[in-house]
Amino acid sequence: MTFDADKLAQCVGCGMCLSACPTYAVTGLEQHNPRGRLVGMRLVHDGELSTLDPDYVDSMEGCVQCRACEPACPSLVEFGALMETARTDIEAARAHAPSRGGGRLRSSLVRWGLGLLRRPVLLRLGTILLSLAQLTRADRLLPRRLRLARRVRLRELAGRLPARQRADAWLFRGCVMDVWFRGAHGATLRLLERSGYRVDAARRGACCGALDLHQGFEDRAARSAAEVIAAHRGTSGPVVVDSAGCGAAMKEYGRLLGTEEARVFADRVRDMSELVDPNTLPAGVLREPVAYQHACHLRNVQHVESAPVALLDRVLGPGQLRRTADGERCCGAGGAYNALRPDLAEPIGARKRDAVTATGATRVTSGNPGCLLQLAQHGLPVVHIAEVLWEAVETAER
Repeated sequence: MTFDADKLAQCVGCGMCLSACPTYAVTGLEQHNPRGRLVGMRLVHDGELSTLDPDYVDSMEGCVQCRACEPACPSLVEFGALMETARTDIEAARAHAPSRGGGRLRSSLVRWGLGLLRRPVLLRLGTILLSLAQLTRADRLLPRRLRLARRVRLRELAGRLPARQRADAWLFRGCVMDVWFRGAHGATLRLLERSGYRVDAARRGACCGALDLHQGFEDRAARSAAEVIAAHRGTSGPVVVDSAGCGAAMKEYGRLLGTEEARVFADRVRDMSELVDPNTLPAGVLREPVAYQHACHLRNVQHVESAPVALLDRVLGPGQLRRTADGERCCGAGGAYNALRPDLAEPIGARKRDAVTATGATRVTSGNPGCLLQLAQHGLPVVHIAEVLWEAVETAER
């Protein structure tokens, strides 16, 4: 791939994005903010810097890809697309490097690990082994960044999600959500049915490709996207996601694949919070302070901000929805980022932990599995937004 010179030229270096960037907030380095990263991209594009220059690679791989810079940018720079090009070019250069240097071995291991997401049977088997490791505390032998702070619940994994002959909404189950957050899927399904939808939850595509795309494995991300689209041929109506990262990737399939079919499919993708009818939820039944973490890929990419807040405001008592002082700043999850770049993800997550703790909330909720895992890693009690909303329904019906 090569950079789009016109897109690179859109940045005028005004710096309006700097205050939104989570990595710049913790390092203060120009190479760790969007403006500095765009300068690096220009140098590579102009042939003045190698794609595998260590400082350039650190700058690109140090980006969480939260895309908070995009709504802050008056020039409307498409930073996410440019960063995906940068990461893809880095991986392509590594693949053709003459030796195992330049991060090639690490890249191969990451690619292999993410490949498990495309194999549901292996992912389920790994999840069962992980659950046993948690029960015996054998997971403590792993480095802290590789431990799963949230306990895997095998009872949820054993549950079945319905397939319907006639449906008008299609729940995308995905990979991580389907094995580690099956309870959230169940809650989403029930909330949608309560809102009047007939939901089919049969598996349609193993993985959306988001994590591959973030890492620069665009070829495999494109294959995943094509598989998801093919699995939904012959259906109509919204394709519902309850993972912000999946939704963001799927809503950009048109750009990834460049086909009319992909663009039409992307237009069908909806976050669950966009479809749940607030009037079907009980008002003010949960009497506890809950903080809401805006998932970056929901707010900055899908531009869904008010819908989840309105749903939480509906079910929580007056003043119980707590806002953090840092606003919508990224928590540092970034898909696999918190495992691959703990040097940056840890301080970003610690800042978010302190901001949530200061609200006095007893729990924090979000609509993205990566955010929930990152927040749990920092000792916060977490719950998916769909589970909070369904908890309110059950509380009202007792």
